Amino acid sequence: MAEPLEPPDAPGASLARRLRELRRSYFPDAKLTQLQLAQALSDDDPVADSTLSSWENIRAPAVPPHNRLSAYAQFFATERSLEGKPHLVPLDELSLAEEKARKELERELFKLRDEVADSPSSSHGFWRFEDGAPISIICSDLRKSDELELGPLSEEDNPNYAELYSFGDLDALFDLHGHLRATNPNTPVHMRRGATRDLPNHLVVLGGIAWNEVTRRLNDLLDLPIRQIESEKIHSGEVFVTEGGPDYGQFVPRWRGDNAGTSRKPGVLLEDVGMLARLPNPYNALRTLTYCNGIHSRGVLGAVRCLTDPAVRDDNERFLEETFPDSDRFVILIRVPVLGGQTISPSLKSPGTVLFQWPDDPLGN
Repeated sequence: MAEPLEPPDAPGASLARRLRELRRSYFPDAKLTQLQLAQALSDDDPVADSTLSSWENIRAPAVPPHNRLSAYAQFFATERSLEGKPHLVPLDELSLAEEKARKELERELFKLRDEVADSPSSSHGFWRFEDGAPISIICSDLRKSDELELGPLSEEDNPNYAELYSFGDLDALFDLHGHLRATNPNTPVHMRRGATRDLPNHLVVLGGIAWNEVTRRLNDLLDLPIRQIESEKIHSGEVFVTEGGPDYGQFVPRWRGDNAGTSRKPGVLLEDVGMLARLPNPYNALRTLTYCNGIHSRGVLGAVRCLTDPAVRDDNERFLEETFPDSDRFVILIRVPVLGGQTISPSLKSPGTVLFQWPDDPLGN
């Protein structure tokens, strides 16, 4: 009788096997537990031993982000990491030989991770839609604004007309559309300015209520704990408020200057507020509705990048999985830093990034 075949390795099994090997036997005289290694790797950014366990799981491995693999390489580059309590030896204190070992190990781990990314079975769960149903990105229509002058290239009778000139949140749209196409290579991905014929699809709504009638219509159908309203505190966007009235739980941007936000020229934006939500599509229960919203375009872009930027994407997906296990209905408000005119991709595990989350107890305990 033939022996049963072993199931094929899951994507990432080679990386998981190598990480487990490093912890168990790279330093022959040390028997590192997952807890000890997690504490050592948490010098700059906390990581749980359960997360290390998921990275070492051969059957269903989670894939560590690049910065965590760099920390592995830094730790195992020198046995001095074991002196006293296991810790990361600062990079500027590594010898030439140790730095060489660190770079070689980092290259090895990055290569194993890249093999996972190239695998046809690998995907990033949040933006992967396994049913193959069409995905429609619904954007704000800048033609609805009485304040913006779009210029002649946005006029359809102009021979150099370009439809995208009238789409809002172009940075977020460009980033998200490319990611959705790469993650769902055989699925149609449409960009729309509020087309009602797309409502039964998987919907991704970019931007707020100002110039997006679809957003207003969806908000009317959903019983969400967050709304956007006009406020005297800012004139450049609508603030987020939680349940309890317009003065309860307001979330506003942070500006540089005493009068920033209250004038028509509000000054330098230091932090915006973004909203990320995943809900059942009220027009088709078999499809999803995702909000990537913000008080300003910076917040919209931050909500998108927190799950598309490779630097933070994996950790942020893991945060959502741990915070809302098996849930298809959640809302979070996030702080989106702006530095030197650039929107910084939010790390949901960093203290103070998540300003509000719903539901508080997704398991109903």
